Amino acid sequence: MTTNQEPYNRSINIGSGNYNESIQGDYIQGDFIQGSVIYINKSLFQISDFLGRRTSDVAKPATQEEYKQRKVLLNKVKNYWIEGVLEKSLHTRVMIELSLEEQLDAVEHLGIDELPDKSGQALPTGVGVTDVFNQMGEGRTLLILGEPGAGKTTTLLTLTKHLITRTEQNLSRPIPVVFNLSSWANKRQNIADWLVQELNRQYKVSKSLAKTWIKEQQLLLTLDGLDEVKSEYREACVQALNEFMQKHGQTEIVVCSRIQDYNALSTRLQLQGAICVQSLTDEQIKQYLNSAGNQLEALRTLLEKDTALQELAKSPLTLSVMTLAYEGKLVEDLPQTNSIEEQRRHLFNTYIETMFSRKQAKQKYPKEQAMRWLIWLAKRLSQTSQTMFLIEGLQPTWFQTKTQKILYRIGSFLIGGLLGGLIGALIGLLAQSKSVQLSLLIGLPIGGLSLLPQMTEIKTVETLRWSWQEARKFLINGLLNGLPLAVIVGLVLRLFKSDLDVQRLVLIYWLIDALILGLLGGLRGPEIERKTSPNQGIWNSGRNALIIGLIGGLIGALIGQLSGKPNWLLLGLDFGLISGLIFGGGKACIQHFTLRFILNSKGYIPSNYAHFLDYGTERIFLQKVGGGYIFVHRMLLEHFAQIASVPVQSTIAPNLQFIDRNNIPVEPDLTNVGNSASQPPTPVQNHLVCINCGNNNPSNFKFCSKCGTPLIKPSI
Repeated sequence: MTTNQEPYNRSINIGSGNYNESIQGDYIQGDFIQGSVIYINKSLFQISDFLGRRTSDVAKPATQEEYKQRKVLLNKVKNYWIEGVLEKSLHTRVMIELSLEEQLDAVEHLGIDELPDKSGQALPTGVGVTDVFNQMGEGRTLLILGEPGAGKTTTLLTLTKHLITRTEQNLSRPIPVVFNLSSWANKRQNIADWLVQELNRQYKVSKSLAKTWIKEQQLLLTLDGLDEVKSEYREACVQALNEFMQKHGQTEIVVCSRIQDYNALSTRLQLQGAICVQSLTDEQIKQYLNSAGNQLEALRTLLEKDTALQELAKSPLTLSVMTLAYEGKLVEDLPQTNSIEEQRRHLFNTYIETMFSRKQAKQKYPKEQAMRWLIWLAKRLSQTSQTMFLIEGLQPTWFQTKTQKILYRIGSFLIGGLLGGLIGALIGLLAQSKSVQLSLLIGLPIGGLSLLPQMTEIKTVETLRWSWQEARKFLINGLLNGLPLAVIVGLVLRLFKSDLDVQRLVLIYWLIDALILGLLGGLRGPEIERKTSPNQGIWNSGRNALIIGLIGGLIGALIGQLSGKPNWLLLGLDFGLISGLIFGGGKACIQHFTLRFILNSKGYIPSNYAHFLDYGTERIFLQKVGGGYIFVHRMLLEHFAQIASVPVQSTIAPNLQFIDRNNIPVEPDLTNVGNSASQPPTPVQNHLVCINCGNNNPSNFKFCSKCGTPLIKPSI
């Protein structure tokens, strides 16, 4: 027999928080049961976590060196992503608790035909991503979804921060490491190989140590930017991730993606769970703006009636940008348009102008010049499907015209030849030898032919520790590949010095070249670099070129001396020193600086790139991540990538022209952009023509009545 009851509410405290339930007649509604389950699971996790910690401490002791290596990587992740990105994020300006929603149908559960229908179910207030992740137990895997700017990366890094704290207490735990999946599309290799490459490139971990950590499942992978993988490769990336997880079942993984891009895929990630970061509510936005004081009065006023602006404000990122861009503005200074895209465009334009005008940072570059460099960088990153920019990561593939590629080939060849010839001539002069001409003839072809580049990846040389296995492999490679170069050098010498024993010279050079390549392969760097700095790969290559060049010179001199011929010690020194310098890292340095010289001469990049990127960080356009740089948010990168041109003689915000992000054309030479940039349209009678849409506006308007773009008044 049932009895009807009057509806009533009650609040029950369960350990870590209050959970409410509503009694409707004979039915219980609310989050009491769900809260109880969360609390019980959380308690069980803490117990198993403690026992697991004790077990791992006993079962798998690590050496002191292994602990140091793990500590170095953990510190890098903490410094790069928590202190460098999370704590300096634009999201930190909007300290609003983000709501989460369970999305179990977003992932594929192997072996489970039917799951409880919890898709779209909001998690209780106060339950964060850390709570969700902790509930899963060992082998946890999670997908984080959300709209652009909703706080997905912030949520991911918040979880990473918690995981770092736990691992600091016990270094036997898997090390949480942050990666961005966007770079996977460049080679589309299996995930294990890609992780090795990224650990080496971004965190300066040796490839051998990286392979060991991945094989032994010593890392906890937090993978951001699935949506940043080029759309044509996104399905393949999901399949590669699923294959990796099947082979590395104990590796814990968190993946992050924009929800629309993920839902468009036909393949689902095989993960344990999924959550979606929810947009801000109107009440949350109102409370935040009210707490900000009178400086945002105009924004509050306009939000009450502008639906497009209201929609934008639901994103924590754009709300943060609004507080920076519209602080202290009047209502008439803000655009009034029902187009969300136009509102977003104006917002980021104003943000850019505001950041350039900040008094806290010294104006080191003209705004127009800095804009051109930022636009070019954003376009290149967008087109190459990259998020993080490393200066040493500049590659010949970033050239946009055949002329630039030809100049690169010729320039590298000439610089290599001149360097080789100069070294040879100097050795002859210092030795007071009569063979200066001969030394010059040896240096020119070795240097030039070694630098005859293809349009392939510039590979840095950062090796300084001995490995017999690698030495044997490179020695064989040197014997196979060094013979053609030795023959060419011999033919050149035959043309100018017919009295030489060219056959013996070719044999000596071939032997020296093979030994130097073997030496180069055998020398390996530390397992993990303790510090990283901008362009570290190139500077390390230059340092190693000098070291290996000197060693190569000694090897060459010794072989030359053993030949018993007069002056052959000098020739051996030439061969060894030049080959060591070129193959020991000098080749990468010459290619890198040739590439940068061409890009700088065309106006795409500054001469001191690290200095400018640090300036971009001061202006809150970029964030520094170890030795690399990222835009403060993907949406800002996309905004810069859409800008078609920036006239030099005008303020930035009103004159930005935009293009379709999916159809970015090859940009022209920027050397004379200031002289060739088109001027704003001429006003017609008492009207102002909008540079963006061509609409005629009354002369007293500050913004286009059609698209909201700031209008330019003619100078008198």
